[in-house]
Amino acid sequence: MTITTTGNLPAPILQSLAPGMLSVPTPNFNYIIPAEKYSMPRGGGTTMRFLRPVPLQPPVVKLGNSGIEPASQVATREIIDAAMSFYGTSVILNEQVVIQDQDPVLSWVTERLGVAMRQGEDIILRDYLLSSASVYNCKGGTSGDNPTELTLRDLSNVAAALDTANAFKFLTGKLGEDRYGSAPIRAAYFFLTNTELQPTFDGLDKFTSSWNYPNQNDTIYSEYGAVLNMRIFTSSESAVQRGASMNGNDVYNNMCVARESYAHIDQDGYSSQLLYRPPIFSGPLALNGTLGVKFAQAQALLQETWLRNVRCTQIS
Repeated sequence: MTITTTGNLPAPILQSLAPGMLSVPTPNFNYIIPAEKYSMPRGGGTTMRFLRPVPLQPPVVKLGNSGIEPASQVATREIIDAAMSFYGTSVILNEQVVIQDQDPVLSWVTERLGVAMRQGEDIILRDYLLSSASVYNCKGGTSGDNPTELTLRDLSNVAAALDTANAFKFLTGKLGEDRYGSAPIRAAYFFLTNTELQPTFDGLDKFTSSWNYPNQNDTIYSEYGAVLNMRIFTSSESAVQRGASMNGNDVYNNMCVARESYAHIDQDGYSSQLLYRPPIFSGPLALNGTLGVKFAQAQALLQETWLRNVRCTQIS
């Protein structure tokens, strides 16, 4: 007697498709958050130009009674140019995939292309800042490495350097409230760092978790907490140089950012484009369709003294 068991069934019959797609690990896109946002107008050329007046010397010498006029000053401006660049990626889909796949392929591929585009925007900004920002190597730690681990003294040094450069803070601070475990938060700069450094911040005496803020009114999802004059934002996408320290440890490149320190410029009508070409346009047999995204962006360092790449290691 022949008995049909599950071992005799073909694989597709033994499979059941789960009702939803699984989550895709996606980093926080932090670098675009503190950037000044500009848009290049259509027909505006290839380059956005920024102008900044050069400060004049204050008059501190008495005129006296000689009738001789002091030397006049020359009013000048600094020029900063940002040239637009174009980026894009695409996916080719055979017509049979779209027709026969039980899952809505076009929907989830479109979603992943959109995420990849936004991630690309953030990575481009990150790499630009790494190549442009002045560097501060942490030296307040006890590891004997170069740079050392991040300490309160290092954070204070960087904040003092930005304050001395008359940099603008992003946030005015938070007053204390009658909430258990909460603490007031100072006016702060943005500190963009890697998620791997979260244990370092947890071990700092002056650190306040974002959950212990007096209120959550202007707290961002990626905000980990605050220490001294820094609001900490973490992402797994933040730059790490593996084995790059003097003792062969990983070096973390943390961006300490003041307001108006750098800019992100998109192109009017080209900031994000989703392009779908059905198979009918692919060739004589109309076999393959395409989905793609493209965008244009430029970036500029508006005030180089208002930005620091704070390099540190971590004690394991």
